[in-house]
Amino acid sequence: MPRKSDFSEFQPPAFSHSPEFPRMSSQIDVGDNSTPLRRRGPRISRACEQCRGRKVRCDGQRPCSGCQGGGAACLYSSGPRRRRVAGNSRNDQRQSRDKPTPINGTSSPGLTNVGPETPNVCHNPVQFKRLQELRAGIGISNSDTGAFQFYGPSSHFCFVQRIYQRISRKTHEPFLTPTSDPLPGGVQKWGLERFMFSVGADHDEGKCLPDAFFSCEMGALFLDAYFDVIHPQLPILAHAEILDVWNTLQQPPSKRKPNDREAILFMVFAIGSRVSSFEGKQDASSSEAWADYFFRKANDSVKSEDASLRLVHFYLLKAVYNYQVMRPNEAYILLGHAARIAHALGINRAQVTEGATMAMHRLRLTFWTVYSQERVCSLYAGRPSTFRDELIDTSLPEDPTFCDLSQPERTCKYMQPTIRCGMARAMASIAKISDRVLVEIYSRNILNTTDLLRVHQTALECDAELASVTRTLPPYLHFFDDHLPIGQGWQEVQRALLGCHYYLVRMLMHRPALVYATFYKSKAEAEDQAAGAMKVQESIDLSVSSAKRTVDLTYTTFFHRYPNVKFDGSLAAFLVSACVTLLYDVLDPETTHEYARDTFTVVDRGIECLDQIQHVGQTTGKALSLDVMKFAKDAFLSTQNQSILDDDLIGYFPWLHETGLRGEHADITEMEPHPFAENSSTATGRQNGDTRSDLLDSLIAAPEVNYVPHWLEAGFEQQDVPECLY
Repeated sequence: MPRKSDFSEFQPPAFSHSPEFPRMSSQIDVGDNSTPLRRRGPRISRACEQCRGRKVRCDGQRPCSGCQGGGAACLYSSGPRRRRVAGNSRNDQRQSRDKPTPINGTSSPGLTNVGPETPNVCHNPVQFKRLQELRAGIGISNSDTGAFQFYGPSSHFCFVQRIYQRISRKTHEPFLTPTSDPLPGGVQKWGLERFMFSVGADHDEGKCLPDAFFSCEMGALFLDAYFDVIHPQLPILAHAEILDVWNTLQQPPSKRKPNDREAILFMVFAIGSRVSSFEGKQDASSSEAWADYFFRKANDSVKSEDASLRLVHFYLLKAVYNYQVMRPNEAYILLGHAARIAHALGINRAQVTEGATMAMHRLRLTFWTVYSQERVCSLYAGRPSTFRDELIDTSLPEDPTFCDLSQPERTCKYMQPTIRCGMARAMASIAKISDRVLVEIYSRNILNTTDLLRVHQTALECDAELASVTRTLPPYLHFFDDHLPIGQGWQEVQRALLGCHYYLVRMLMHRPALVYATFYKSKAEAEDQAAGAMKVQESIDLSVSSAKRTVDLTYTTFFHRYPNVKFDGSLAAFLVSACVTLLYDVLDPETTHEYARDTFTVVDRGIECLDQIQHVGQTTGKALSLDVMKFAKDAFLSTQNQSILDDDLIGYFPWLHETGLRGEHADITEMEPHPFAENSSTATGRQNGDTRSDLLDSLIAAPEVNYVPHWLEAGFEQQDVPECLY
């Protein structure tokens, strides 16, 4: 214990109430070890909230020197300063003040500089509710089965509901208000519930015999299709191992040995049959029947009692299958199963995956593949992720040099995506960014002005992180370079898919501004009301440009670089998201004729790409392209801007041909699901001598025909054309 005499010589300094002692300043000369105190400067009328809270001197600038150096928000009280009332208690002396005014000083060093003072944020319940509305999702229920699903604000289905509201002029109708309708208007109008709930016909066991004859040639075809199109995206399987299982099944039953990889083989066949169609051949219905058969065989063969690496692979492949048939809800759930099993196996820890062997490399590659797929799926569905970055310390997969290349030539070709891990590393980085976008930009915890400013700052930081990903890519993955020489097939698949994920995450990052602008009469008014909390026009431009780049990248890959990737049905989700984003933007009242024409040109290219995804049935690419054409036509007919309603634009895009009434509310009617005729004697086929204009004239002259059937030009048979085109 110190003695009293130790403190006898200590005298407390006189504080600011003493005229002999100068007031302390927050500005200290750090270069002088003696740290002298500054002289008192001129008195200012008001200090910012940060300096008042820290009880330091403020210079009254906007922003002040204290806030500018630390990157904090420099906020000033907008109301008059009140004097204390003598005789009251300390709590009574604290006077209420108006909300602070944000100063554009929220950016961290290296991103943006502090700018001049921005307009005051309008602090009222209506403004706050609109900002909360940006982060509201939608719920969909199936009254027949009692099933219910929720999709967050970053999901495709939620944004489709937004475009429905804008077409029907109900942009102020909040998502937060409960409704008694089981299906939101946009989902019901365009029949999108077929992509959400499992249809009973898909699971009718009576339609699938337990065994069927399957030739070796067809098996080889499906295997090659899987490893050509899907394996580059998810390089988790070894071609030699799958081939061994396939060869075992060709042995007589008495010579077969039990093999726990049969379920994996059947899933490979199911996915391979989905992506094995060929242009002009159009045996897609047969391929889908085989896909359904093998999918059920895989479910019957899997053993899920214990956690294993094969079970991780199985659930990951099932998620890929559901991507092919446009079932995002099932894909999200299955990827969650795969993530849980990966945690149970411990492959998220370096303690388990350390090692320089090929087996350890495949463990790391499997984990980061599941991680990236689950994270981006969570963002696209607007739902939480299973992973916690704080609990992951396994290293990213590197390009190994110890692989065995003495395998057959075809096996060595399919080994390249496994040992060239540039895409896996890039997707892991994009997945981390996507989780931050979901948690920080689409978060419901936006309670005050500081939170809104932080959202804008997060968007800037995420954009910078995305840009840094492109600087570490190997040359064959440069999706942003339109003049890149065409590479090998697996390289083109990786390039296209990586670019689609990159642009979609960037598009979702800035898309709240696109919705926010529709709450006001103009983008300028929205920018003024945001008052620095959101750069509305800048974010809209970034979101729209990302959507255009998605369509351009897919179009170039489909028709020029690697046409086989067009059989991957999962690309439809990227194309539809990009197209509806562009259509949402073109509805702005200030849209010019030239801008509308440029936008519809990109949408038209997206429709052509959707036509190339050659599947029939309720989850067909042709039906999706029809949906997008309906979006475009309804969007076009709902606008009141007469500058884009002319014959030139309608003539350039015949599917905008107006056959219905254009009333004040666009006369939106419910549309039935798209039937597909197996045989039709009234089908209008493309004759050898027909030109594009003759074909369009003959189709537009027919009743109830509003769309350009690009699939007729792609070599589709007559029975595969939707009868709604006749």
